[in-house]
Amino acid sequence: MSTRRQTSIKVDPIAWNAAKIIFKEYNLTVSDGINIFLNRVRLEGGLPFSVKVPSKRLREAMKEADINDLIRYDSIEDMMNDLKS
Repeated sequence: MSTRRQTSIKVDPIAWNAAKIIFKEYNLTVSDGINIFLNRVRLEGGLPFSVKVPSKRLREAMKEADINDLIRYDSIEDMMNDLKS
């Protein structure tokens, strides 16, 4: 394996922390995850997933969700428990 290049990137801290927890389940570091992503980009010659622009209705719903103080749940279990009560 060739030597690794050290770099500095700016990332969303919420995304970083969520990814860190998920990668830990696979015994991977965030650095490992970024390397996996970069290699998939290289192998596929582009993003390894489709990127779509949200529809007008979805953009409206997203804006509405941001404006309103909606209940946000940490897990599906929390949401289901709230619905049952």
